[in-house]
Amino acid sequence: MIIKGEVKMIVPYKFLLVMGNEFVGIVEKLGEKVERFAVGDRVYGRMPLGRIGAFAEYAAIDENAIAKVPEYLSDEEAACVPLTALTALQALQLMDPKAGETIFISGGTGSLGAMAIPVAKSFGLTVVTNGGGESEERVKNLGADKFFDYKKTDYSAELSNVDYVLDTLGDRELQKEFGILKRGGVLVSLRGMPNGAFAKRSGMSAVKWFLFSVVGRKYDKMAAEKEQQYHFIFVHEDGDGLERISKIFGERKIEASVDTVYSLDEVNEALKKIASGGSKGKTILKITDN
Repeated sequence: MIIKGEVKMIVPYKFLLVMGNEFVGIVEKLGEKVERFAVGDRVYGRMPLGRIGAFAEYAAIDENAIAKVPEYLSDEEAACVPLTALTALQALQLMDPKAGETIFISGGTGSLGAMAIPVAKSFGLTVVTNGGGESEERVKNLGADKFFDYKKTDYSAELSNVDYVLDTLGDRELQKEFGILKRGGVLVSLRGMPNGAFAKRSGMSAVKWFLFSVVGRKYDKMAAEKEQQYHFIFVHEDGDGLERISKIFGERKIEASVDTVYSLDEVNEALKKIASGGSKGKTILKITDN
């Protein structure tokens, strides 16, 4: 998305750019005032929006953006977690759900679903999702209560009055997703357009607030028809959130889904794989053999 310029209105990165949003690694050196970590700690995190750069041997980051890795996760598995797990957590925090309510997670068989399903279950929610039928058993093992094989069943013909929707597919599905959402329900999108509420929540300038109010008006109008709420989310670094994720993972022993592991010099092949779609988990760059 960064390479294609799809997020340049939100984070206008300038190229040349060291890519990479999330990482796992060992603390090598501490700043003078760091108190939460020690040299040798195995940590993971999401790089700050304004200064990414995880495709590297070393990265400097604020202690409030990282957390210790659950011991049972390998480095490859742990590298799958920060971005998608924080996305799921921050989306659910926006929804402010109550235990016993129902959430529909679109396309839950991908890497986001692998995190969003167990995180949603930790909130006490009933989880419904869809995807390729070959992944049904895997997502049910993650905690999904109901699954629709998109090749056989249109979920929008079967579902109604869902309390929350987590959209991972964007414009081509949003109208159907609003259709299954109850009056007054909340939809959080990862792939729709940002709106004025997103700009305000992110502390953006008045100019960007106006711009996003215009580009997101289509979805705000869809939501207004049944007094629903539409939110766009772009995940930010959050060490406290990751500590909560580590606790959830530690209690539930959640398996992270690794698709393919590449070396750093194979980064272009890795990016091409992601762009082609169809992954069954995260694509990982292994920087060193240590």
